Amino acid sequence: MNKILNNRQLKTIQNFWRWIEDNETNIYNAMALGIKTDEVMQHLERNLNYVSKRLGYIIVCEREGVKLYITAFGQRKLFPKLIALEETIPKLTQLIPSAFIKPIANKEPYRNKQDDYFVFSEIKVKISDLYLQLDDFNTTSKKINITVFHPYKETKNLYEAIETMIALVIGEVAFKKHVKNIEIKPIANNTNGLLQLIELDEYITYLYSYVAFKRIKI
Repeated sequence: MNKILNNRQLKTIQNFWRWIEDNETNIYNAMALGIKTDEVMQHLERNLNYVSKRLGYIIVCEREGVKLYITAFGQRKLFPKLIALEETIPKLTQLIPSAFIKPIANKEPYRNKQDDYFVFSEIKVKISDLYLQLDDFNTTSKKINITVFHPYKETKNLYEAIETMIALVIGEVAFKKHVKNIEIKPIANNTNGLLQLIELDEYITYLYSYVAFKRIKI
C-alpha cells in the first residue's frame, strides 16, 4: 500500500471500490444497455470525487467487456492515489477497472485494421479509422499540435471520443506531456501523407530524437 497517503485517504479509496462492487451491475447496464446512464454516471462521479475531485473516469465498451478507466489526466501529483487505487482493485465480474491509462503495447491489430470499436454515447470509434497530421512541434515545450482525421458523422461527443482514443494510444502521461492542441476533421478518400493514429507515440519519439540530434550536432 502506498505510504504517502494517510488513513483517511486510504479509507475513501476503499469506500470507492466498495461502492463500485455494490453498483457493478448498474454501471454495466448503464453503459452496455443504456439504462439510467446519466443517473448512474452522476453517482459514480460523486463517489470518485470523495477520493479526489481532480480524478476522472472513462468508461468504454471494448472487446473484453465494459472497461472503467480511472485517470489523473497525467497529473503526477495525483499518482499516489492512482497507485493506491490500482493496488486495491477488487475482483469484478462485469466491469474491467484500470487505474492509469497506459499506452497500447500490442499495435499489430490496429496496424492491420483488426481492432474493435470502442463504444461511447451516440458513437462507435475505431483507432484504426483515425489518421493524423502534425501541425506544429514546439521544440522548447516539446508539445505538438495535431489534426486527427475521422470517417464519422459529427456528434456532440465526437471530439471527446477522439481525444480519449489519443490518450488510450499513447497513455495519459504522454498525452499530458506532449499534446497541446487537437483539431478534428472529416477524412478524405486519399490518406497519403497521413500517419495512422496508432503510430503517434513512435512519431513523438522520432521528433524528440531529431531535436536531440540537432542539439548534439550544434
